Order: sequence, then C-alpha cells, then structure tokens
Amino acid sequence: MRLEWILLAEGAGTNAVGSVTAISINSNVLATPTVPVSTKRVVIMHFAGDVGESAGLAGKDVTVSIRVLSPSGDPILAHSATGKFQAPTWPELPSGLDIAVEMPLRITEYGAYDIAVTAQADDEVTMEGRTHLYVMESLKSSR
Repeated sequence: MRLEWILLAEGAGTNAVGSVTAISINSNVLATPTVPVSTKRVVIMHFAGDVGESAGLAGKDVTVSIRVLSPSGDPILAHSATGKFQAPTWPELPSGLDIAVEMPLRITEYGAYDIAVTAQADDEVTMEGRTHLYVMESLKSSR
C-alpha cells in the first residue's frame, strides 16, 4: 500500500457508498487584502494497494495525521483521522481508499503554509506527503 496522492480542495462531500467528491480542487492560493483571515481547506489523501494486495488490505485501518505550519514555522493546526479499506469487489484490481480531512485555518501572515501528512496502516511503514497553501496579498480596489 502507498500514499498515491494528496489534494487540497475548498470542500469535499461523501456519498452513500463512501466515495469522496472534491469541491474546487487545487485551491492552493488564497488571495486576501488583509490578515488575519479565517478560511477552510480539505486535504484528500488517496491510498492505493497493488493488484493482488487488495484482499489483504480489507479491514485494515489507516491513521492519518495532518500538521500545518505557518510561513514562520509556527504550528497552526494538528489533526488526525482514520479510514478503513473495504473488502474488494474485484480482488484482481488495485484497491483504493480516500480520506478527506477538513481543516479550519486562521491565517495570520502571508506566505507558504506547509501542510504535512503522515499515514500508517496498522503496524506498517509510515508514509508521508506534503502540499502548500500560498497566502498572497490581493490588490486593493481603487474604487
């Protein structure tokens, strides 16, 4: 199993069978005329199991931890969540698991906010990934 990708979005929804839908994907730039400002983002992580690995992943828990650091290195959020691989409908195909975590953020400075994700399934190797939220000063209107 591997952490295949992480995605930053403005929101996410989950349907009755657990499929995640991202809303306004790749929302990694926040333009604001002033700080502080409050916003939210969702980190969606996709875990994949190789062909032949699917049956062994069924029922396995994946714990994710998310840490957000300000441009000056101060921690502004730490959160964790879990997800569980479901029994595969077709064990001969690669399996997948999506975990979406909403992050309410209080932005206090301009610059690149580091969003680090660590994940571990039961007693397996820790997987890591990262993305950034860029907070930029928007131009003030002259009206």
